[in-house]
Amino acid sequence: MSKGTNFWSSTTVDPKRSFRWVLILDQIPTYVIRSTAKPSFTINNIAHQYIGYSFNYPGRITWNNIEVTLVDPVFPDASAKIVKILQASGYAIPGTEQAASISFSKSDAVAALGVPAIAQLDASGRQIERWTLWNAWIEQCRFGALNYTEDAMLNITVTLRYDWAQYEGEPKSSKNPTPDLIMGNGPDQLQAIQERRAEMGAQP
Repeated sequence: MSKGTNFWSSTTVDPKRSFRWVLILDQIPTYVIRSTAKPSFTINNIAHQYIGYSFNYPGRITWNNIEVTLVDPVFPDASAKIVKILQASGYAIPGTEQAASISFSKSDAVAALGVPAIAQLDASGRQIERWTLWNAWIEQCRFGALNYTEDAMLNITVTLRYDWAQYEGEPKSSKNPTPDLIMGNGPDQLQAIQERRAEMGAQP
């Protein structure tokens, strides 16, 4: 029997599901969050041309923005929460010369949002995976569109920019689903890289 058949026929294996998750935001209740993307990254390609050939090398990594959709209830007012985060980030309406001199700082924008984390859950509601977004701040917000011909709930779309993501996962077993820190901001990154190379069989 193939490994694939063993996997899908086994009653002890439960794939991660797209509906079993929570997004933790300090200022936003989890139950008004409708959808979110998980972290993704892009590694830039550095091409070198030699005669009739191109040789490619990995360059810088960029962690891509995440888009989050919120339902906007009357209470708690999600729009008000976002506007307060905007103000706490350093925004002032330029009604006076003094107000016009106020501007954003990264530290204020990051502190206003808090530290977002996306937790993937199992059937029992236990965390089996966790993505933490470091130095995150709101880059864009759309407060929805109004239309007399629709009766749908009003949504807010928020785009988060962040410097990097920390990953916890690979539970030991279904009976012990606590995720381990796989990729974090530890003190000895070189040692972690060497351990991963050995694990992947990629030692030179």
